[in-house]
Amino acid sequence: MSRATLRQLIARQPDARALVSNVADALESPVAIEDADGRLLHGIAALDGIARFPITYQDTSLGWVAGPERARVVAALLDHLIAKEAERKALGAEVLHLYREVNLIYSFSEKLAALLDLERVANLTLQEARHLILATDGVILLLDEASGDLMTIAGFGDSMPSFSGFRRGAGIVGAVAESGIAEVVDDVPNDPRRAVQQTAIQSLLCAPLRVGERVLGVIALGSTDAGAYTAAELKLVTTLGLQAATAIENARLFERTIESARERERLMELHQQAELARAKLQRDLDLAALIQAQLFPSELPRVAGYSLAARNRPARSCGGDYFDALAFSGGETVERLLLCVADVAGKGLPAALVMSNMQATLRALFGRTPTLPQLADSASRLLYASTSPEKYVTAAFAELVPSTGELTFVGAGHLDNLLVRADGSITPLASTGAPLGLLPDQPPYDETRLTLAPGECAVLFSDGVTDAQDAAGNEFGEAQLVDVLRASAGRSVESMIADVFAAIDAFVGATPQFDDITLLVARRDPDSR
Repeated sequence: MSRATLRQLIARQPDARALVSNVADALESPVAIEDADGRLLHGIAALDGIARFPITYQDTSLGWVAGPERARVVAALLDHLIAKEAERKALGAEVLHLYREVNLIYSFSEKLAALLDLERVANLTLQEARHLILATDGVILLLDEASGDLMTIAGFGDSMPSFSGFRRGAGIVGAVAESGIAEVVDDVPNDPRRAVQQTAIQSLLCAPLRVGERVLGVIALGSTDAGAYTAAELKLVTTLGLQAATAIENARLFERTIESARERERLMELHQQAELARAKLQRDLDLAALIQAQLFPSELPRVAGYSLAARNRPARSCGGDYFDALAFSGGETVERLLLCVADVAGKGLPAALVMSNMQATLRALFGRTPTLPQLADSASRLLYASTSPEKYVTAAFAELVPSTGELTFVGAGHLDNLLVRADGSITPLASTGAPLGLLPDQPPYDETRLTLAPGECAVLFSDGVTDAQDAAGNEFGEAQLVDVLRASAGRSVESMIADVFAAIDAFVGATPQFDDITLLVARRDPDSR
């Protein structure tokens, strides 16, 4: 309270001046009021011998009341009026300060509402905090829930922002992050929780960035002066922290929304690419299926005294199995008949193209090579030269002389095929060499010579027949195939093949077919001579 307060009270407040005048008049004695410099503010100049009573506020002399002993009442009245005026001014100053704080917080809220970026939210929060609270240092840290680390995203000053070892539960800042309770520490160097041994920070305000019960991080303001902060400032920084936490959560949600939108766009683009690739693949598969369908003979040769039948069922729209029957005729009589079942390594269009190559090779060589082993050797060399190294073909070749029933067999890396005798016994037709197209130079193929007697069958098949699996992983196997062939020996060759496929389907049940199934049966009629 300044010395001018007494002069202002007497000169500018009519109510106070009138009250003093009324009291002085009631005393019925001359009363004079002077300021601390001796200037007359009320009444007449004091006469000699009249007492002087001090007017004070908090041990500060503001002036005098001159008059008789009864004038002491006027001095006391002025002491009271000056105290009330001081209270009024202090209250006004506090209200003005609170109004400014509220206005700044309201303005802060409006600014935050326009921000959706984490760093900008953090920097604005520290900027507004410095307008309200004196601080030499400040940081905003975000909590990584998984690791417990507190990562600085904004800061100012020379001490706090340079330290990067903040962790939940460690130090003063970490304790606030763990408890979610704001703290004011007025003697940082002597606080046992301090995480930094050497620091210029003496006082610290620390409040959680909290949304509900969840702590997102911490706002901390520091000063190089000890005892710099009050409970009111802690309340203020807590309010700023709560507002900043909501804005940070919104910014994070916005970032996640943007990232989700970008991810959706990326997934949509990948989906479109996948659809294009799928459409291209489907076109390739359709083309491969068309190529493959055209490779299989539309009908098998008619050979007097023999019955022929074959069936292929691919595991997918386009498979890697192949069968063929080629007749070499002398006039109207079939002199030689080449039967073939092959399995191309791979699936889809590449396998179909290799199969096409295989068909063309066989049809070019059959009738132009003197023996079946030479045909297999020539086919292997041609396939090796015209296909990639990983492409090869396993094949079962059976060359039949219909007039005599003589059967020559060459197995190029193929599984054992079967010859079913008239008495129900089985003669295996085993592999006699390497797969076609696997090696540039390979040992000559061996051959197996047999005779197909009346009522006997040559059964050529791919591994999809015996390898067919049920839900438990059990294989159909050769033994079951033999049982079916024996049981249907008296039926037509078409019925024999149908019985095998039916037995496989019954065995596997609902288990999806995983490999191509191909079966070719050539039987010498029982009454042929």
